Amino acid sequence: MRLRWFVLLVVALGVLPACEKKGVRVAQPEEAVAGEQAKAGAFLAYEHAIRIALGEHDAIPVRIAAVRDACADERFGACSLLSLEQDSGRYPDGRIVVRIVPAGVEPLVRLAAEGGAIRSRKTSAEDLAQAVADNAKQRELLAQQRATFEELQMRKDLAVADRLALARELTALDVQLDTAEQESAQQRRRIETNRLTIDFTAPSPDSGNSRIGNVLRNLGDSFGEGVADAIEYVGYLLPFLALGFPLLLLLRWLWRRATRPRGSRS
Repeated sequence: MRLRWFVLLVVALGVLPACEKKGVRVAQPEEAVAGEQAKAGAFLAYEHAIRIALGEHDAIPVRIAAVRDACADERFGACSLLSLEQDSGRYPDGRIVVRIVPAGVEPLVRLAAEGGAIRSRKTSAEDLAQAVADNAKQRELLAQQRATFEELQMRKDLAVADRLALARELTALDVQLDTAEQESAQQRRRIETNRLTIDFTAPSPDSGNSRIGNVLRNLGDSFGEGVADAIEYVGYLLPFLALGFPLLLLLRWLWRRATRPRGSRS
């Protein structure tokens, strides 16, 4: 009887780590999705990715239109539409990407989620400190070069060929300065605003009528996944059995030796 309980204990110890490994915690997203503003001295460009599940398949165009109009009207602050996608096929979905001031992220997300629920959210930030510093250094060097060429251009003893060469260099510097200024403006825009991506999903029109059909179609996949999980559990269990079986034999031998009558010992 004690030997049987010991075997059950070894098996349980082998199964518990496997179950713990297979367990997955799913974090529930918060309903409020607030925008992020970089602190003073920081150069962080924030991005948000939101996935919203709607109850009706025909609600996606309505929600996308509501978000697009709110952005175009700047109802919640300065906002720019970056991209818009919509698919009304068997499994309808849609996506809208905007760039908006941090204060406008939360109300715009709430508007998008009307009649649905936020299923997932992700907020990330890219540190632009090095890029901003490199751009500032480049603009400073270009400005110094331009000032030097302008001083040379003021000289009275310059030949016509030299003046033409300086003019070409100044034109090239102006182009580089304009490019650097545009890059700096884009960096400031990314830091001062948030990029917001909203993905919409909804059930297919015939999802309620074909539930049994979907289950039957997925039966093979479910069976395959079940077999794969069973094989994986056995793989987790085998090392514990390989180590536990010799230990079990040793304990059994020690137990018999300890409980053997004194007179029968050799």
